[in-house]
Amino acid sequence: MFGFKFRIEVLYFTTFRKSTSTSLISSYTIPPFTTIRGVISNALGLRRDDLRVQEWIKIGIKPQNCINRSTEMAKVLKLKGTGKKYQKTFSSSPMFKEFLVNPVYDIYVAGDQEKIQNIYHALKNPKRPLYIGGSDELVDINTFEPVEIGKATSKETFCVMDGIHENCIIEKIPYKFIQAGRNFSLEYRTVSIPKDENFNGEAEIFNFNGENIFLF
Repeated sequence: MFGFKFRIEVLYFTTFRKSTSTSLISSYTIPPFTTIRGVISNALGLRRDDLRVQEWIKIGIKPQNCINRSTEMAKVLKLKGTGKKYQKTFSSSPMFKEFLVNPVYDIYVAGDQEKIQNIYHALKNPKRPLYIGGSDELVDINTFEPVEIGKATSKETFCVMDGIHENCIIEKIPYKFIQAGRNFSLEYRTVSIPKDENFNGEAEIFNFNGENIFLF
């Protein structure tokens, strides 16, 4: 199996919106797997509903900095009118939106050599501008050379892990889309995101040039 990592640096702010949030728009700590595949599909120039990347690669994630959060509030005016003239009948309501401030992530992808080489070249020369979170939140991507990777076991690693582990942030994040005719549903995975310590406990991982990474 071959793989490589690329580093995503959000230039200012971004939000990975939780689909169940409404007037309080809260954010996942890491980009969902569906979002990462969206970035890759965008670089490859694939169509919106083309889900082939889901079958091509496995993905690992490692936060590279402490994730700082900020919140903005906006008041939404509720106006009543005909389209030409409005009047304020109802009181305004607050909307809160959570931001991640300048987050940086290392993303690891693995698959067969041909697919990995295609994705690597696409990220270096994307078919379309790359963004993550909101469509106006551009990212800076730094790619590393593909390498051959092998499966191993490790008692110490620092990356996002499957399941629930101590001293981690626990989140249930979108993993993949499931298509049934014209309808789509989401499959979620519960993950443990390390704070500032290595994960201790034997796990099956993949070795990327000396880095022990769990792949989903």
